Amino acid sequence: MDAEGPVEGPIDAPAESAPRAARAAYRAALRRIEPGRLKRTAMTLNIQGGADRPSALIEAIESHWDEHAGDVRDTPGLAPECFGFLGLVSLTETTTWPRSAAALALELLGIPPVATLESLEERGLVVSVEEEGKTAVLHAHPALVGAVAPRLPEGEAPRSIVGAHQIREADGLELVLRLAALWQRLEDGPLRQKQQGPLYKRDRDRLEEDAGLTGPIADALEPLPDPLDFLVALGRRAGLVVLAGGGERLDPAPAEYWVEHGVHLPHVLATAWLGLTSWHEIGGAQEAGTPTTLALPFVRPVVLLWLARVEAGHWVALEDLAFHLRGLAPGWSRLLLGALGPSADPERLLAAMLLGPAYQLGLVRAAEEVGTGRRVVQLTELGRYVLGVGPHPEPRPSFPQFLYVQPNFELIAYRQGLTPGLIGQLARFARWTNVGAALELKLTAESIYRGLEGGLTADAILDRLGKHSARGLPQSVVEAVRSWSARRDRVTFHACATLVEFARPEDLEAALRDWPESASGPPVRVADRVLLVEDDRSIPFSRFRLSGSRDYRRPAEACVRVAPDGLTLTLDPNLSDLLIDAELTRFADERENDAGDSMRRRFVVSRGSLARGLEEGLTPTVLARWFERRVGEPISPAMRLLLHATQPHSGATVVSRPVILTLPTADLLDGFWQHPETRPYLDERLGPRSATIVPGSLDGLRRLMARLRLPLENGIGIDGER
Repeated sequence: MDAEGPVEGPIDAPAESAPRAARAAYRAALRRIEPGRLKRTAMTLNIQGGADRPSALIEAIESHWDEHAGDVRDTPGLAPECFGFLGLVSLTETTTWPRSAAALALELLGIPPVATLESLEERGLVVSVEEEGKTAVLHAHPALVGAVAPRLPEGEAPRSIVGAHQIREADGLELVLRLAALWQRLEDGPLRQKQQGPLYKRDRDRLEEDAGLTGPIADALEPLPDPLDFLVALGRRAGLVVLAGGGERLDPAPAEYWVEHGVHLPHVLATAWLGLTSWHEIGGAQEAGTPTTLALPFVRPVVLLWLARVEAGHWVALEDLAFHLRGLAPGWSRLLLGALGPSADPERLLAAMLLGPAYQLGLVRAAEEVGTGRRVVQLTELGRYVLGVGPHPEPRPSFPQFLYVQPNFELIAYRQGLTPGLIGQLARFARWTNVGAALELKLTAESIYRGLEGGLTADAILDRLGKHSARGLPQSVVEAVRSWSARRDRVTFHACATLVEFARPEDLEAALRDWPESASGPPVRVADRVLLVEDDRSIPFSRFRLSGSRDYRRPAEACVRVAPDGLTLTLDPNLSDLLIDAELTRFADERENDAGDSMRRRFVVSRGSLARGLEEGLTPTVLARWFERRVGEPISPAMRLLLHATQPHSGATVVSRPVILTLPTADLLDGFWQHPETRPYLDERLGPRSATIVPGSLDGLRRLMARLRLPLENGIGIDGER
């Protein structure tokens, strides 16, 4: 069998779209079933009504499981083995499975795959879709997610071990911390991705160089390949990263996410990892468009379920677990679905899976077997809880004062006092700068603004810092937080307003003195020449001489005229807008108007004003575009001359005194250009009868013309070259 093709359906669908995508995939799969098979499924489910149309049958089957998914165990004739697969659907929250992946998982659970899947298909619990040249895909009804608890494998369990030492257990916070840092980086600016899925190089480089995201993990037993892709994919599955812009960018989830999911985030991330199919622990992220399906992601839940079969407190050696799985399915360690796919060393594969993400998520603890030194693992309380075979783990001992706030706005946090909820609280207003044994954060104006935008107040931020600080907050930090908050509070939002621009500040003052009273209140001064009016009906238009109006929803207009000198720019008051001042003052200086022309404002461009603009980031290309948009014509030659003068490596201007040869007619000059003896003396033709001669060749030209008996008359400056 060849390696199988790409899987269609919501296999790696993010949390925010998974239910909708799963239902659409299930319904589309039902539509591809032949009517006779739909009728047999309806009869098996004892659906009454006698509907014969395929659309009615599809709706009836879908509605049946919408109503009865909770009591699916009471379905007549459904073998107990079927609940093994339905438990995997619930555990991974994944309703779309390649048929061969489902068969492999069932085989590893000791369940006959063919009969089990056929029984599920007969009742419409899953629908199989096959396409020519592609793998068959199973789509489970979306209501089955959470309807059936994971089912522990039956039969003999892997060999267990009682004694172990060198026990290591992660705090389960590493991935939470890095996802919090990723969420903040998305708040700084969304990630752009191509249609095929990979990030643009500039965005990828920005994140890969970030120590808070992809720096080394302090407590790592196995490396995580392609850590950035892993974090992004995990964040999407968990709903912390949101696909937006028609699939072209990745945005952060709202700040409320940390309030809603902070406490049970470890469980959410564990489920997200179990259902993650585009990344695996050996090779990392699968390249977009690869026509193969990874096998390893579908083995993860089965491996954990076999660990759950072992008595609590006992250990399993990776070597023994690999041997046990090999007895159930000899080719289980292949990397790709398909009999001819390459295989990995089984023990190496289990180490990458269990000592990599499972260890960092806090699902397993690791140790060494006494006497042999073999690596052994066991499920933690969190791991057993995620699999549904143990109670909720007891909360860790709390250390409320784990934070050190320094006067330079840097924060040091110790992991012993952190919880996923506290990580989310801090992420809302403090920037994670380094994730290691000791954690570093930074308070900035932008991070405080982010917290305020997310619904916090300055008092709430200071209260959280003070509650967890080992000593009193520095006064500089308290004042800075309140100052940043007050600065933001001074911003007033107007949903709709009219701006009135006056030619001079004196005109604005006169208008304010004569402004009539209105119910909407007086106008607001927003600049020395601009008033903001909320209700335009209160504007006394009869007292003003209007020169024009502007709708800022429309594109900017050409409103600048260039004087004959090429350096004086005059605003057209009928077309100008409020943005033109900021644009012009970047590279020009305003000039006093004539007493009789106060409406037309003038700006002059000089070498100094252009140099100022270039220092602030203005480029010749940007200036050329501005002229096309605001002037409607290219940059004037005089301004190009000044731009040339401001360039650091502009070429020098050459001044020289050429010797010009002038002949009576153009034909004679043509003869000079063509004759082989006279042509080497000519340099550049200036007109029909004139040309410059090569510097230093005047004496030779004289001798040649004398030999040819051509008269040569001395002109001004011809007696000697300089």
